[in-house]
Amino acid sequence: MWGLIIYVTFVVIGAVVSAVIGYYVEKQTSPAVSLLVFLCLFFSNFVIAWLATVMVIDGSLGNLLGRKEQAEAERVGKEAMAASERKK
Repeated sequence: MWGLIIYVTFVVIGAVVSAVIGYYVEKQTSPAVSLLVFLCLFFSNFVIAWLATVMVIDGSLGNLLGRKEQAEAERVGKEAMAASERKK
């Protein structure tokens, strides 16, 4: 739950920043260029917000995909299955 709150917060902040930059670009160039800049920033915002959330929660991006936890869960599962097979 905490991660979701952090992620949504980062997405909202990124969307506001994207809109402000898009507005500034529109005043300097044209609405078409502004739309392109805004959409690029807006959609990249989701990836950046996800990476920032992982950084806040875990402190690093070393285990971004959770491979260590996945390997540990598989090992525990295999041990449990082997133990149940021995009991039979």
